[in-house]
Amino acid sequence: MTTFITKLAGLGLAATVLLASCEKDEEKVTMQPASASALTASTASVVLLQADAAKNAVTYTWTPTSYGYQAAVNYTLQFDKKGGTFASPIEVETGSSTSKTFTTSELNNVLLKLGLAAGNAGQVDVRVKSSISSAVSPTYSAASTITATPYSEFILYPQIYVPGSYQGWAPDKAPFLASSKSDEKYEGYLNFTDATTMFKFTPARNWDNDFGDDGTKTGKLKAKGSDISVAGPGYYRFNVDTKGLTYTYTKTAWAIIGSATPGDWSTETPMTYDATTGVWTVTTTLKSGAELKFRANNAWDIDMGDNNADGKPEYKGENIKSPGAGTYTITLDLSKGEGNYTYSFRK
Repeated sequence: MTTFITKLAGLGLAATVLLASCEKDEEKVTMQPASASALTASTASVVLLQADAAKNAVTYTWTPTSYGYQAAVNYTLQFDKKGGTFASPIEVETGSSTSKTFTTSELNNVLLKLGLAAGNAGQVDVRVKSSISSAVSPTYSAASTITATPYSEFILYPQIYVPGSYQGWAPDKAPFLASSKSDEKYEGYLNFTDATTMFKFTPARNWDNDFGDDGTKTGKLKAKGSDISVAGPGYYRFNVDTKGLTYTYTKTAWAIIGSATPGDWSTETPMTYDATTGVWTVTTTLKSGAELKFRANNAWDIDMGDNNADGKPEYKGENIKSPGAGTYTITLDLSKGEGNYTYSFRK
């Protein structure tokens, strides 16, 4: 019996030594790739158009990362602005695949998430991250640079049209207001140039079911009501509720304000409306590491920021971060109805 116990003890000690040896050996193992991926792109420059949303825009391919033995490698494409550090990249996982084709819509979404301005060319660095385990540090390829121009994606919301004296009373050609919540409440901006402008609202591009004033001139609508009259030229914000049968309009003049602007938060920098392009612009210097907002009528009743940093402003939104120190042409486009307002910076 003593001999048997001694043998068991010896076996246990041997197993312990072996386990300790394995643990020690495991600590010494360091995974180093024999070769990192080499990334190539099918194009170095692309201008994206919404009409081509479903078409292929760019294909990335890369050589497999070698770790010197058979390993299951997962790949992720990382995107950052040119010159960035990939500290907070936009990532697209590809699994074990060593190629990825982006449609125009997919690439456009990545560019807007990075903060590139719609309609303006910007440079983006792209690299491949290779991973085999959470316990092993990932490997990165050298970056490939693409010059790309994103577009502001137009979303088709329910619309109501505004034919009137300013455009020949033609509902088939009239500008529109939009309902971004599809709740029969419409908003948009219209530019009037005459001393007096007459108009009505039509749910379709015809006169079948138009709305006009109920006769009281107090902002109440009525089916087949009277023409609505606005005195004075200007750029007007309209809000129309076809369920509650009400309408309001406010004349606006837009500006930028903020710590990024010459006037800081105390003095506005006015913008100028271009009737040909239908947008507001200003060319001015901006400071780095600062912020700004758009606001109307030198007051805070109507102001716009950006909650998602996507070039689409929202009322009372978060302050917009400056794109950096320099001289910029800043554009605010409110011509496409609620839900499709946009802004951009061009250095």
